[in-house]
Amino acid sequence: MQTRRELKANAKSLLAGNWLPAIKLNIVPVIVQVLTGLTISAALAGLGTYFIHTGPEIALSDFTFDFGDDYSTQQSFVGGLITTYLLVGVNFAMIDWLRSRRVPTRPFKRAFQAFTGRYIIPVFVLFVIQWVLVFLWTLLLVVPGLIKCFSYSQTYYLYKDLQETGAAAEIGYVDYVTLSRRLMDGHKLDLLILRLSFIGWDIVGWLTCGIAFIWITPYKHLTYMNFYTSLVEGHDLLSEAEALHQ
Repeated sequence: MQTRRELKANAKSLLAGNWLPAIKLNIVPVIVQVLTGLTISAALAGLGTYFIHTGPEIALSDFTFDFGDDYSTQQSFVGGLITTYLLVGVNFAMIDWLRSRRVPTRPFKRAFQAFTGRYIIPVFVLFVIQWVLVFLWTLLLVVPGLIKCFSYSQTYYLYKDLQETGAAAEIGYVDYVTLSRRLMDGHKLDLLILRLSFIGWDIVGWLTCGIAFIWITPYKHLTYMNFYTSLVEGHDLLSEAEALHQ
């Protein structure tokens, strides 16, 4: 398993001279983050104006919105599903980039590959399984739910790899989640620290109203996919998946 510094250095080496295709590949997530950054900036500016004109005594009810638990749950599910489809296609292309060392051709089109007939149903089913499992764990406590998010984080990429071996039809969807959980044993903290190491860059992104995410997002995604390829290196995924039924 590569160190955090090695994961980042490898990502930087691939991006050097290839920023344009990397940005095209990540353009949709980047746009979402830029719009989010602009929205946050506008909201903070609005709050600042509100404080200046109304003074320090502000009723809590001014900022309280109650849509009900069902509404929040539905929003969480739908929002998470859309985000997953957008990111999975990007990350699949980045995995291929890392392994072949060749810049993706037609990067914008490849970013949407999760919406194709090859992946659209499997990604949906895998998302539902993970969402239900994390939701149930979260009912116990928030921390176990977060831990499970990290445990299941490699599920889609395992599906991609095993699907390309022709074994996808022989392996149940739950098996991909289980295999991710097993591979992440002893590595959940590594992924957490890796993600936390980008907090400084995220702050830069928000301070620039999201504009800096044009460069930050490809760097982050490529590093995270490098984590996956490093994680599974040396593993016989097909044998390990088949062993789940023995």
